Amino acid sequence: MVLRVKNMRYVPCIILSFTIAACSFASESITDEATLLSEKLYLATQDGQCILKHNSSIIPLTPKPPCFFLRNSDKNPQYFTYNDVNTDAVLIVTGTPVTDEIRKDWELPKNSVCGTDSQGVLIKTGKVSVTKSTLEGGVLCKDSGSDEKNFWYFAHNE
Repeated sequence: MVLRVKNMRYVPCIILSFTIAACSFASESITDEATLLSEKLYLATQDGQCILKHNSSIIPLTPKPPCFFLRNSDKNPQYFTYNDVNTDAVLIVTGTPVTDEIRKDWELPKNSVCGTDSQGVLIKTGKVSVTKSTLEGGVLCKDSGSDEKNFWYFAHNE
């Protein structure tokens, strides 16, 4: 009986250790992923912020979570190439979810995933980066894509 009581002292420490480990793993959740030009990209929420994961790199993003890549009508990531600035691909990430008021004003379906802030992801000769510039206040929806002018803006205003 004494042996059992001695072992019980360690039970709270063990439970606390598992709880801490679980919280550290749970602090990141992947919200979207894309493979483009042999580059595997992940969008995730980590500690209340959107991040782009590529290989072992973690790049913080400006839009608020959750974040998603814009996609075209066949659900593939939408992108454009701009040879004049040596950009193999520009993708757009949207985040900062629309409010109910904006959803009503824009007559957006309840099931559409839309954001008011966006940022560009650039792929140049196998290197992935994000733009410093962002677009704020417009509405971009994950499965509706965007006009090419927004992609051009990000490619030419990094």
